[in-house]
Amino acid sequence: MAHLFRALMSGTFNTFSVVAYCASPEGTKTFATKHVVIVGGGYAGIALANGLKGKCQFTLIDPKECFHHNLGALRACVEKGYAANTFIPYKPTYGDHFKQGTVIKTDAASKKVVLEGGEEVPYDYLVLATGTTGYFPGKLDLVIHKDVPRTIKMYDNVVDKIQAARDIVIIGGGPAGIELSGEIVADMKGKKVTLIHSRTGLINNAPSLTDKFRKSLHDKLVQYGVNVLMDQRVTNLNEIENGELRQCRVKTDKGNTVTADLVFVCTGMKTNTSAYSSTFADKMDNIGCLKVDKNLRVCGTTDVYAIGDCSTADEQAKMAFKAGMHAKLVADNIQADVEGKALKPYKPMGVMMCVPIGRNAGVTQMKTWVVGDFISRKLKGQGLFTQRYWASMKQTMPK
Repeated sequence: MAHLFRALMSGTFNTFSVVAYCASPEGTKTFATKHVVIVGGGYAGIALANGLKGKCQFTLIDPKECFHHNLGALRACVEKGYAANTFIPYKPTYGDHFKQGTVIKTDAASKKVVLEGGEEVPYDYLVLATGTTGYFPGKLDLVIHKDVPRTIKMYDNVVDKIQAARDIVIIGGGPAGIELSGEIVADMKGKKVTLIHSRTGLINNAPSLTDKFRKSLHDKLVQYGVNVLMDQRVTNLNEIENGELRQCRVKTDKGNTVTADLVFVCTGMKTNTSAYSSTFADKMDNIGCLKVDKNLRVCGTTDVYAIGDCSTADEQAKMAFKAGMHAKLVADNIQADVEGKALKPYKPMGVMMCVPIGRNAGVTQMKTWVVGDFISRKLKGQGLFTQRYWASMKQTMPK
């Protein structure tokens, strides 16, 4: 634990980078001729692309022209101009290895993916890293938000709406809902923020989190002035316009009604399955994630991998740093497979979650160790890893 703590605090715990490979000249040359197609340029996709760069042929495909650092998206809701820091262009980093487009089909028999418009991209190995979508501003709908300048303006408009609102309701007690609540009460003094969560515990989809962690988060939110309504399901969600500045009444199944000027919905993550659902329908779980074997290959395949949020690996906790671990293993395993070596199994790391409450507070769990403001602030709250991701893509953050 002490070793993990020192690595985290020193910045050497860099899960989105991939170490150099140790291979014979002959093996390296063979690996260099292989073409890896990566579908999805989120945390998993860029980690893999960073690791493969200069070692083999690869193509990273994403509908957007920029990587979206959504770990910083909620800070962009309270700080005008910050949204520009959360979009990192692919082209300066990957050049011709990046292709902007939407994959609509995987043809496993012919070893190619098909893009919207009909273009086909062949592969020797395919890595599906399509991630998830959700409600804006925590996540982006890829169909709507391909226009990055427009999306940045939308985040700046959210800042204006929060400033104009007095009563704000946030629906959903996962990391996004908690962090958005924290950003508002920390930066926008005088706002009345109510967080409504349908379960008895915050971040209920991660069973490995301790009761102490959840209670600490709950108590921290209350300490900073958030009205937390637990075990209450919103019954009129279909009447609520997410992120719109207009008065409405939010009703719960416990008979409570909360009047709000502004409501943010932070629930219902959806797996992006359109790139593979027609081919791998029998290999998907009930939420669309691809079932993978111990080596992170899609079950029943030898040349298709799934990493990040669209993979069943680490299904209890989908996090950016775990996506980086998936990417490192897959990079190693593709090379090992090319060279006729044994593949390595994925070994999940122990629990590691940091949930900031604004810039200076928060709660962090590392394995069974739960700590508060100081480590949460240093680890994530102050910088939200934004500078690190610009550095990982060998670019300079605008400000």
